[in-house]
Amino acid sequence: MLDALALKATVDHDLAYYDREVTQDYLHAVEFTPLAQIDAPGLIAALQTLRQRQVKDLSLLLSAFDIAFDANRFWQALNVSATGIKYQVRSAQAAAALPTLCQLPITPETD
Repeated sequence: MLDALALKATVDHDLAYYDREVTQDYLHAVEFTPLAQIDAPGLIAALQTLRQRQVKDLSLLLSAFDIAFDANRFWQALNVSATGIKYQVRSAQAAAALPTLCQLPITPETD
């Protein structure tokens, strides 16, 4: 989800570009071309392709995530030391080796 949020600006930019630039070119072609010279089914199909609902839906979804999702709080919740989660190792060998290999909050089993 965080990768998708990172692409939000790109999706919004591309959508605005197509709305502003490309669609306007098609509309100007319709404006200045006699109706008898327009391939209406082909033009409509091209406009439908340009106005892909999937892109608009993606933009809408990313906007909703951006509003409702706080990435910093998400990462804080995953931070093992912040949540107080500790793993208890079961063997003395692992208890001796692991603290030098990683910085997880590992404690020896008390049982």
